[in-house]
Amino acid sequence: MAIKRSLLHLMLSFICLERVSSKVDPCAFSGEFQYDLFISGIPENQSVGSVIAVLPLNGGPGEVTLTQSSNPYLYLDVDSRNISIIKELDTDKDENGNKLMSDIILQVMCRPTGSTVSSSLTVRVLLEDVNEHTPKFPKNHYIINLPEDTAVGTVVFHAVSVTDRDGGGTGNDLIHYSILPGSFSSYFDIHILKTEITLRKPLDYEAVHSMTIEIEAKDNPDKGEPLRSKAFLTFNITDVDDLNPKFTSDSYTVRLDVDTLPGSVVDIKPPIQAFDGDSLNASVKYDLVDPQSRFVIDSTTAEVSVNAKLIEGQSTVVLKATQRDNPIRQGVALLHLVVIGQGGSLGPSFAQSRYHAVVSESEAVGTTILTVTITDQDQWESIRYSIGMQTHFTVNNGGDIILTKALDYEDQKLFVFNLTASDDFFSVWTTITVTVTNVNDNAPEIVQREITVNVERTQGAQVAVIEAVDKDPNSSLTFSVVTHKSLFAISQVGVVSLSGTESDYVNDEYVVVISVKDNGTPQRESVAVVTVAFPARVTKDTKALEMASSNDLIAIILGIVAALLLFVIIFLVIYIIRRRQYVEEQLDRAKIRQGMDPRGLTYQRGDPSPDPSSRLDIHFDGELEETSDVDSHTTIQENPLKYRLSAPRPQGGGEIHIETAVIPYDDHFQDYHNPPLSTFHVEDISSNSDTSDSTGDSHKMLMEKHRKTTSGNTNSLSWAGSNPPSSTFGSDIITPEEHIKKDKPEITVYF
Repeated sequence: MAIKRSLLHLMLSFICLERVSSKVDPCAFSGEFQYDLFISGIPENQSVGSVIAVLPLNGGPGEVTLTQSSNPYLYLDVDSRNISIIKELDTDKDENGNKLMSDIILQVMCRPTGSTVSSSLTVRVLLEDVNEHTPKFPKNHYIINLPEDTAVGTVVFHAVSVTDRDGGGTGNDLIHYSILPGSFSSYFDIHILKTEITLRKPLDYEAVHSMTIEIEAKDNPDKGEPLRSKAFLTFNITDVDDLNPKFTSDSYTVRLDVDTLPGSVVDIKPPIQAFDGDSLNASVKYDLVDPQSRFVIDSTTAEVSVNAKLIEGQSTVVLKATQRDNPIRQGVALLHLVVIGQGGSLGPSFAQSRYHAVVSESEAVGTTILTVTITDQDQWESIRYSIGMQTHFTVNNGGDIILTKALDYEDQKLFVFNLTASDDFFSVWTTITVTVTNVNDNAPEIVQREITVNVERTQGAQVAVIEAVDKDPNSSLTFSVVTHKSLFAISQVGVVSLSGTESDYVNDEYVVVISVKDNGTPQRESVAVVTVAFPARVTKDTKALEMASSNDLIAIILGIVAALLLFVIIFLVIYIIRRRQYVEEQLDRAKIRQGMDPRGLTYQRGDPSPDPSSRLDIHFDGELEETSDVDSHTTIQENPLKYRLSAPRPQGGGEIHIETAVIPYDDHFQDYHNPPLSTFHVEDISSNSDTSDSTGDSHKMLMEKHRKTTSGNTNSLSWAGSNPPSSTFGSDIITPEEHIKKDKPEITVYF
């Protein structure tokens, strides 16, 4: 028993614990964290006064009491439990690069109603940075001096601190760098994550003194468009001593008389002069290398003087210029010395006073069209040629006239220019005439090379007009069809037309190539392309489809007609049935009226009652004939066939009261027994009145006066004006009109 009690107590404890644990804390959040609420994704530019969340507590209104701790940014409305912004947010960095804020914590005290214990709730608002600040360079323009001998791969600009005040973690402050395209952007590379620039091509001060490039800093936000800023870098290329001194000319020439005395200064034009190849302009000294020591040069002024007795002839000495501050840097040139004896030549001369050349306009550029001949008794002289203001020809040192630009007969047919030949002391010139001959070098030019037209398949129809011209003079053009010759034709004025019949054009589109040739030599040709589109031809499949569509249309029309006919037939059937029912109803009503008509009744009256005070029932076993002219059945009436005399008629007047009914003549006659009778009144025999007034149910009829028959025991009733036939029983009987057919059903009345 003790064990059982312990187990029972343990089970009750578990149940209690479960109930306690399952009880919902009204001050707990309904989310994953019971006492911590995380509100994420709130942008820093969230407007003041906007609601960012609703406090999701388990306890409803009236179940808990909420108290907010002081917070400069957030406000909790304890009634609606809305959390709203009351001050502008800012997740950006300060001047020192420190982030101002990344989240806001709001403390709320919650106390259940009726309890003295409060719970502390923490609301954490995680802010999201907005990309609103552009990367900023410390300066907009940087100037760097860069020696021209800087090695490729050298870092020529070190990283500068580019700042972005946007908060980190979302790419808003992650900056990428690039060099924008420009004239000198190919000379440099930049690191993508820092402004470190390296040289990728060698520099040359003598070619370029300064280079400017543009670099861009761009942030990389996760949301929205990136922001950019730019800065300029100017590299001033500085010169270095990397070039040798250079003479103003590679060679100098001087002519001297053989009798020139030693010590004489040689007049050299242009004078000998050398400069430092660099911009440094370092001073140079001059030297002359002459194995025979006939000439000397001043090391500073570069004046050349005769040093010994001259002999007739020509010689060449070497001139040298050495940089004084850097002997390694040296430049050289040649000095040609021509010593002339008595009776020496007076200069060069042309073999002809005028030269003429005939050149075809198709001659290739670089062709030598003419070579001039120079005579000069001084074999040591070097001849130089120059040509006048001319762009189509040039001359080399051998006197060859060379074509440098393509000729065009249509543009210029004749060239005349001067050619000059000179040595160091004398110059001569001659006239050169070049005549250009025409060749067929222009192909016909077609105004419109590609034409697209839409035409019908009609033989002889004009398709298009090909217009062409030829720049060559006196040329004529010939037109011809290259493709689909059997289907298309072209006249000699360029009119393209259809030459085939309609059935020949089986395709819906043809590409026709038209050839245009001139009559020159060599013959030249141009082509035009005419795309001819015809309306789509109806094929068998199309016809079948059209027939199928036509058949479908016919079937649809027939279906509609059949549906209309069916509707008409149904309408007619319904109309006939309804009409027949209406007619039958009318006939039935007419039969009812005819069945109640006394003209349709025949009766015999019995002897008078011996006792006038007694009632006498008269039963009539005779036949009643149907007098209705309605071709239908007689409807059932209320009363069976019985006539009952209510009282003896007073002598000399009064009425006979007869109760009767009309019963259809059929197999069910025996089923009608003594129903209520309809009553009509018969006037007195002696009455002179021609009318009778019904006092029965609802039928009012006119009765003829009773007439006494010869036998005195029967009377006949009929409508006034009727002619009753004779009875076989010797009495006057009311019978139907003669036009009533005998095959109709009859009505029998019993008295």
